[in-house]
Parts: sequence; structure tokens; C-alpha cells
Amino acid sequence: MILKKFTLTLLACVMFAAFSTPSLAENDTLEIGTGVLSNNRVLIPLRVVSSNLGADVTWYKDGKSIRIKTDEKEIWLVVNFKNARVNEQIIKMDSPVEIIGNTAYVPLRFVSQTLGAKLEWNPQTKQAIIHLNKQNMIVSMQEETIQIPDSVKITKGQINVLSEKLNEISGLSQIKQVSTYFKPYFTEDLIQFILKRQDLISDWMVYDAPETSVYYTSSTTATLSQSFVIGNTLTGDSHYVNDRNIELVYSNGVWKVNQLMFNLREIPYLGYDR
Repeated sequence: MILKKFTLTLLACVMFAAFSTPSLAENDTLEIGTGVLSNNRVLIPLRVVSSNLGADVTWYKDGKSIRIKTDEKEIWLVVNFKNARVNEQIIKMDSPVEIIGNTAYVPLRFVSQTLGAKLEWNPQTKQAIIHLNKQNMIVSMQEETIQIPDSVKITKGQINVLSEKLNEISGLSQIKQVSTYFKPYFTEDLIQFILKRQDLISDWMVYDAPETSVYYTSSTTATLSQSFVIGNTLTGDSHYVNDRNIELVYSNGVWKVNQLMFNLREIPYLGYDR
């Protein structure tokens, strides 16, 4: 009798589970913990797109460009830029593509929705939920490996000031005391480098305020990248771009520019006209 009751109970449990639990194929959930919040926008590593969003992804190292291909769409994205090209249409995203720790990160909202997914945001858990083809993907934000107090982090206003001062390098001949003028913003090493290599700066190349985020490499160092569209190629299907890569250092309570590097590259056409 006891065995009979146990058998009936077990059978009931199995039947309940069969009716109440959807199959894995219909409700497959994947959790990813590598999301990043940049200026209140969620970015995900490029490899997440290629592995989980049903698209073929190609990374072009020299141009720092990304091609995302499906049967119906071809998407072009470029590091440091908000403009994207979907087939032949230019679309402005709410966040640029960024390089963080040598990894390309793309705007989650734009990429997922362009590929046909539905997106939800949970402000309490700071998680993004992607629904695509009866599958769910939960994107959690990764913890910052370098902990820096908010009082120490460089502000958007400070970044803009440093960017403006870097633009002023092209007019050194109009500045009487270069070292004194730039001392609050640049390290002495950078000032001496600029004085020796004035040929590096073009007076017509004025960079806009940075759209990418500062990436902290230690408690006292950080990097920032900006891009300037020089013009179109002769064929008109691509742009020439000059990157201004900046290294920042924190000393005596102040963030200063310590190093400056430039890089020329060619990127796919994104609707910029110069």
C-alpha cells in the first residue's frame, strides 16, 4: 500500500513538472557577466554578439571596424564612433563603440534591436534581458577590477577641458609661456615632448569633446581615445580618420595628460562629410 501511494505520488510529480516547466529549447536562458556601463549605456563584448545573437561577425584590426552580417542585414560599426551603417542607411547610436582592455565593446541596445531582439532593463539588479527566437540572455555588469573613489575619478567637465587644451597645442606660436600655460593640464614630460615635436599637430584638426569613456588602468592612470574624420577617400566609400590616444595620470589631486599618441586609419563610410 505504501509502495502504491509512493508510485502515484511520484507519477503526479512527474506529470506536474511536464506541464509546468517549458522545454529548454523554448526557454533557453544564458547568463553573461561581461556587460559594461558607459555613460549610463550598456555595452557588451563583440564576441557575445557573434556567439549568441545569430550573426556572423568580422573584426578588422587596422581600421578598428566591425562587420555584423545576417541574411537580411549588414551592419558596420567603428570604434570611437556613434554612427552606424545598416545596409545603406546611416543610423546614430546612443553610445559609441569602445575599446576596453583590448576588447571591442558595442552598444547593446542598438545591436540587439537591429538584429530583431527585444530588450528589457532591470534598474534594481542592473541587468539587461534580451529576448531573441524564444531564447533569453541575461547580461549582468562586470565588477570594476580597479576600485577608485568617485571623488578621485576624473569628471566629464575635466575631460572636456583637457581635450580643449590639447586642441590649443596647434597654436603654440601664440602662447608666450608655453610651460607655464599648460602646466595645470599636462605633465612636464608631455610639455617638453610637444615643444620638440610641434610638427605632430595640425591647426585645422580640432577634436570634439570625447564621446568615449575614460578607461582606468590603475588607481592613478587612465586612457582616453578620440577620433577626427579627416575626409573621404577618392572612391567615397570610406573615411580617413586620425585617432588621438591620451594617457592620463593622477598626481597631487589632479588628473593631467601624460602621453599623447596619434594613429591614422581608414574606416567604412559612416555618413561623415568633410
